[in-house]
Amino acid sequence: MTKTLEQAAAMRAAFDAIEECYEFMLAYAAQGRKTEQAEGAGESRIRVHLRRMEQALAECDAALGDGVLGIAEGGAFTTRFRENLAVARSVIGLLQSQPSVSSEMVDNTNGLIAMRAFLTDLFFIDTVVLPKR
Repeated sequence: MTKTLEQAAAMRAAFDAIEECYEFMLAYAAQGRKTEQAEGAGESRIRVHLRRMEQALAECDAALGDGVLGIAEGGAFTTRFRENLAVARSVIGLLQSQPSVSSEMVDNTNGLIAMRAFLTDLFFIDTVVLPKR
């Protein structure tokens, strides 16, 4: 497998995990929880998804390497994507640092233009830049 195909596969895996976590966050935001609740003796599902999101964002960053598949035309886009990725990582880190994560917090996170821009970047890369699935 070439480096380009390996990068594409790693990016797609990270994208899929990010999308899955974001979908959970949308559902969590709609629940109206004032405080987060642990599942049995373990941690809450929102914490599990936030941690997974953080991991997937790190994997996406690592897979990006020198740029989006080394496409020269993507220079400015890659720069902006890196910035949006850094903001998304910071936002998820801030949310995780809270002692209790409410639905309102997650709803506000989901509504951030920065998060929506980042997710739109992912969809663009998946459909325009990466090799077809």
